[in-house]
Amino acid sequence: MTNIVKPCKRSGFGPACAWFLVALLSGGCGQPATIHRQAGTATNAAPALAVAEPGPGEKVCFACNGTGIVKCPAPGCVDGQVDCPGPCLKLSRGVWIHMDVSGHSPTDLWQKFPNQSGMGGWQAFNQNHVGDVIQYQNGVAVDTGKCPICGGTGKVKCNVCNGTGKVTCPICNGKKFIPVAWTPTDNPYFNSQPDIIRLADGRVVLGRIAGQIGDDITIVTRDKKVLHVKPSDILPKPETNTNSPAAQTSPGV
Repeated sequence: MTNIVKPCKRSGFGPACAWFLVALLSGGCGQPATIHRQAGTATNAAPALAVAEPGPGEKVCFACNGTGIVKCPAPGCVDGQVDCPGPCLKLSRGVWIHMDVSGHSPTDLWQKFPNQSGMGGWQAFNQNHVGDVIQYQNGVAVDTGKCPICGGTGKVKCNVCNGTGKVTCPICNGKKFIPVAWTPTDNPYFNSQPDIIRLADGRVVLGRIAGQIGDDITIVTRDKKVLHVKPSDILPKPETNTNSPAAQTSPGV
């Protein structure tokens, strides 16, 4: 069955025809009206926060890239955790080897503890015992259980960063900006390092003089690199720093 929509009556302009005109404008006579809505503009939106920028004579700190914080420099700190100081078994201590042990994966790592009886033999513990305390009892190494310091994890919270893995940038002191004249090898923090060695060819290293034979001086850097230079290659340390320190901010992260 076909629905037939009758045309609007064209007699005088009365309330009925006015109603039909409204319907026609809204979607056509006999068609459902379509409602059009226009999205309004929010008037109570929060204003955008101003982005801090370097002041006159300043630039973004090269050490923290303008964040004010850097990775924790404490030796061994990974994501705010360091090796437990207790006597528990750790992957970073002792000699770990692969062994063919029945019932265990060939990828397992083992550490041997020789028997103290003087008759030879040994006990071995794999990586699943990390965080356990291994002690000798009657000359034989025995797993005595979880370490009371780390609870068997082998790790504890780093005291330097308080377990966050981040510290306030030592170059800008958390200010995020530094004087334009500062460079990675010429700034108050770097210049204050006790083991800084400046060379005549422009190189700057952090390390120590390990020895000298004749005119050959051996320098061992912090990252264990070895350099050989002559006495004339080493520049004298300046008595004062030419760069002033950055403004201090609240410590911590």
